[in-house]
Amino acid sequence: MTMLQFNGYRVTKMQYQRNDSYQRGEAPIKFDPQIKATDKIDQNHIDVTLTLSVGSLNNKAIPFQVQCAVAGQFTYHPDEDSSGIGVDSLIRNNAVAILYPYVRAIVATLTTTSNEFPGYVMPTINVAEVLAHQDN
Repeated sequence: MTMLQFNGYRVTKMQYQRNDSYQRGEAPIKFDPQIKATDKIDQNHIDVTLTLSVGSLNNKAIPFQVQCAVAGQFTYHPDEDSSGIGVDSLIRNNAVAILYPYVRAIVATLTTTSNEFPGYVMPTINVAEVLAHQDN
């Protein structure tokens, strides 16, 4: 058995909105994705929600805005945590890393199926590091 068991996920939000004030330019489009993670712990059951927003409706250089949220369900097995990593560290490092590929796929799918602009494939990242950097 593992310390942190992934029990599945569900999409709680996915939204694509075209920026009607977008003006095509020569420069490459610069996206600044905003990621947020929240969690709820009830004994050994953990719910983690990873929320992402990318793009803008207020910037004429950005063609769209995408928002999505994925909620994952996990079980923490403290008897398997012989090295004392702890539930907070597992959430901060592992749970968000498990959920990020689902968020990444949603963004790619929504932007590709808009059929107007090239799809946006978010880079692979260390999600825990990005969240820690945003918190600071």
